[in-house]
Amino acid sequence: MKNIAMSCLVSLLILLPVTLSSNEEPLNAIEVFHKNQPPSLQTLEKVNGLLDEYSGEYEMTFYNISDSVNIALIREYNLPDTHFPFAVVVNGNYSAEIDGRKVDFVHFPLFMHGIGRHEGNWSLNDLSAVLDDNSLLLEENILPVLEDDEDSEDECLE
Repeated sequence: MKNIAMSCLVSLLILLPVTLSSNEEPLNAIEVFHKNQPPSLQTLEKVNGLLDEYSGEYEMTFYNISDSVNIALIREYNLPDTHFPFAVVVNGNYSAEIDGRKVDFVHFPLFMHGIGRHEGNWSLNDLSAVLDDNSLLLEENILPVLEDDEDSEDECLE
């Protein structure tokens, strides 16, 4: 009888962590790619202000675009091979459809327009909408084509 009780107790202790962990929902993921240069850091500061509101819902990781250890991840997400100053990837995606328009969280957001190059088509409101409703994300990442998509040696203070 003592052995049966001990076996039941051991089984319960083994199954309890599995049961507890299966009830926990995994956090969503936000991956932010940036350069350590003034325009990207300005963008990062403002984006972080928004992301702070979602810290309990998302696991956040930050990557320096210029660090060669991140090249494989950049390619995995189909981000530009040459140059881009900033990107936000939510649950593996950076393309979304919001109110009938395609939005890509790649390049500088609207509040940075006037910087000259790499002006994207997204706002903090767009990012907030996607963080509130992940169903807005497209299944495929479609890299935006910019009008000024030419390589330049002095882009964004490389």
